[in-house]
Amino acid sequence: QVLIKQEIQRKSGYAIQADEEQLRVQLDTIQCELNAPTQFKGRLNELMSQIRMQNHFGAVKSEERYYIDADLLREIKQHLKQQQEGLSHLISIIKDDLEDIKLVEHGLNETIHIRGGGFS
Repeated sequence: QVLIKQEIQRKSGYAIQADEEQLRVQLDTIQCELNAPTQFKGRLNELMSQIRMQNHFGAVKSEERYYIDADLLREIKQHLKQQQEGLSHLISIIKDDLEDIKLVEHGLNETIHIRGGGFS
């Protein structure tokens, strides 16, 4: 650091050199880009607000717990069992009806075949 201060004092009376001017321009450009609201600073602020929201909602969600009373659970199980039995009954009715429809279809095909054979 002593050398840096000596170099600063030694060059304090001299004009800025071309390479130093280029570095200053580059630094100014980078600083303008970082401070531009549509660039990195704005994006960083947006990301920070999203992180805060996620942390807030994450804390709220972690506090949510659901407990079901044993009686209520028993009622739900009974209701689901009754629904399952009802669906099984409907399935058996549909299967029986399908067999009846196949029988009717077979009878109609035979009738058409017999009537069709008589006209030939």
